[in-house]
Amino acid sequence: MSSNSQSQSCQPISPRKCARGCGFFGSPENNFLCSKCYTHYLKEEITKLATAVTLTSSPQDSSDLAAESAPAPAKSKRCLCCNKKVGLMSFGCRCGGTFCGPHRFPEEHKCGFDFKALGRKVLAKENPAITTDKFPERI
Repeated sequence: MSSNSQSQSCQPISPRKCARGCGFFGSPENNFLCSKCYTHYLKEEITKLATAVTLTSSPQDSSDLAAESAPAPAKSKRCLCCNKKVGLMSFGCRCGGTFCGPHRFPEEHKCGFDFKALGRKVLAKENPAITTDKFPERI
């Protein structure tokens, strides 16, 4: 009997089609999804978890300032000034554009972002005003 039970447990499982119906074969380790559908499924789960975490976290004033000072992600693969392909050497600016090496500086591409106002906000946030109520008055 023991040899019969061993032979049954070693029998291979017949392959099943992908659960999403793409036509490829899925494996039981990947919830019967093919490799491409499984990676897509994992990406969806990660984005769901990330949105759930951001919705449950409490908003802070410092996060608004950090989001405002962070450069926007590069969408285009061409420089906005010379329309040159930038490839891997793209430079994102705070104005939201993507630029090549020579045009990466704000002076070179006539950047519309107000760096002085951002600096004033950062200084005002980090250095609160000192009031005279804390010191005793001399007469």
